[in-house]
Amino acid sequence: MNPCDCGSGADFAACCGAILSGRSEASGPEALMRSRYTAYRRHDFDYLVRSTDPERRAKIDHDANREWALEAKFLKLEILDSSEQGTRGEVEFKATFESKGLVQVHHEHSVFRRLNRRWYFREGTPVD
Repeated sequence: MNPCDCGSGADFAACCGAILSGRSEASGPEALMRSRYTAYRRHDFDYLVRSTDPERRAKIDHDANREWALEAKFLKLEILDSSEQGTRGEVEFKATFESKGLVQVHHEHSVFRRLNRRWYFREGTPVD
């Protein structure tokens, strides 16, 4: 078994690998969050753009995200809370990573939107 990078305990091919490759869609906001973390870890920047809400893509600095992700080493994802109501979803998470020799934790509350049966990342707000 090849454990998935998202920490779910599932096999990569059956978990985020299927979503990243387009063989399946994320079943909800948490699955999309996990797949996006895995995409950052594996440097799948095309997936990060595709999984961003089409209304928000132009407002996100994808080049800065790419530069940061190439420099960082992603160590662990922890989902703290996840909810879904209608076409809106929310996930609070902590992503532990190493950057420039320092281990850091990014704590964020992310908002997701379902559009035409597909979930998209809409925006994230850091949590202090």
